Amino acid sequence: MTQSSSRPAPTRSSSEFFAAFDALTPEQVRAGGSAKWAERPNAAISAWVAEMDLGTAPAVTAALRRAVDGALFGYMPTPVWQACRAAVIDFHRDSFGWGIPEEDVSPVPDVLSSLRAVISRLTRPGSPVIVPTPAYMPFLTIPGALDREVIEVPALRGDCASAPAWSLDLEAIETAMAAGAGLLMLCNPWNPVGRVLSAAELDAVAALSAKHGVIVFADEIHSSLILPGGARHICYASRPGADPALTFTATSASKGWNMPGLHCAQLIASGEARARFNADPLCSSLPGGASVLGAIASTAALTEGRGWNEAVREYLRGTLEAITGRLNGIDGVSVTMPEATYLTWLDLSAALADGRINGAPAAFLEREAGVSMNEGVTFGSDYATFCRLNLATGRGIADEIADRITAALA
Repeated sequence: MTQSSSRPAPTRSSSEFFAAFDALTPEQVRAGGSAKWAERPNAAISAWVAEMDLGTAPAVTAALRRAVDGALFGYMPTPVWQACRAAVIDFHRDSFGWGIPEEDVSPVPDVLSSLRAVISRLTRPGSPVIVPTPAYMPFLTIPGALDREVIEVPALRGDCASAPAWSLDLEAIETAMAAGAGLLMLCNPWNPVGRVLSAAELDAVAALSAKHGVIVFADEIHSSLILPGGARHICYASRPGADPALTFTATSASKGWNMPGLHCAQLIASGEARARFNADPLCSSLPGGASVLGAIASTAALTEGRGWNEAVREYLRGTLEAITGRLNGIDGVSVTMPEATYLTWLDLSAALADGRINGAPAAFLEREAGVSMNEGVTFGSDYATFCRLNLATGRGIADEIADRITAALA
C-alpha cells in the first residue's frame, strides 16, 4: 500500500468490489451474525462497534481455508510467525518508510492485552496514565482496573479552515507528565476523530516523553486505513526524537482487513523497552496467546491483500465524503470528515440545546431514527453531546443512515 496525493481511478477489481459493497442491505449484513449487528437487534441499522460490513480480502479467506483444510489449529509454528513478522516489516517499510529490525516485533493477541501488560508491569505502581480525549473507550477503563488513575486531556478544538479540528493539548500533557504520570496513550490515527497526527505533533510528544521519562504507548491499529488523497501516516517510533527506551507501538491488520476476531496483533519495541518487556514473565508470555490463524490471515492481508485494502479505502472515502456532507447540512449538526478510519464524530450540542434531542444523543437517535451509534460520553467526560458513527458499510446503507438521522432531527 502506497500513499499518494492523487486520487487513483478504481481498477477493474476495485469496481467489482465497489459493486458488491453497493449491493449490501441491512437484512443481508444482519444475517451474517457479526457482533456489530447481533448485539443491537432492536436497531434498524447498526453503526457502532468498529467492524466493517465489507467482508475481508479474498486472499485472507483463501489463506484461512487452506489452514482449515490442513487442520492448522495448534500452537504457533515458528515458520508461520516468521512469515507474519516479515509481512509486517515489509508493509511498514513500503507504506510508511519505517525500517523495523526483526527482533523488535513480537506477536500479541491484541493491542489491549499488550497495553495492560505495559501499564501493569513496566510503569511505576500507582503512576497515572494520560489519555487524550476523546479516546477509544478501553483506554479510559483499563488503567483503573490496574490501580492507575486516568488523567483525561481533552483535545483542543480548532477552526478546520486554519487548524486541525482536533489536536493534542501538549501543554496539558506536559503538566500531567510533570505531575508524575507514567504513560501516555497515543492513538494515531486517532479514534474517534479520525485525525492523522503530524510530524510536528509527534516530535513534540517525543520531546516531552524524553524530558519527563514517560512511556509512550502508540496505538497505530488504524494506520492501514489512511484515506487516499490526503494525510500521510507517520509512525511515532520512526521519529528521531522518540526514545527507544520509552516507546511501544501496537499494530494489527485487524482493522484494515476486518478481522479482529482472529487475535494476532504485533507489539514493536526496541532497545531497553524490548529488553524490559521480554524480561517480565507476564509480558513475555503474551506471544503465546497470539492465534496461528490470525498470523496466517495477517500475512495474507499484508502481502496479497493490499489491493483489496486500497479499494476499501477508496470506497470509504467516497462514502465518508458523501455522508458527512449530508449530515453537516442538517441544522445544528457538526460532523468530522476523517483523514483515516471509517469513523465519524458527530457534535449534536446545538440540537440538544434547541430541544430537538432529549436525553443522551445516541439513545435518542437509536429510538427515533433506528440508527445505533456509540454515546460520546464513553469516549471522555467532556463529550456527552457527541456520538460516534461507523460508516464502514454499503453506500445504500450509509445513505439510509443519513436519511434517518435527517428525518429525526427535522
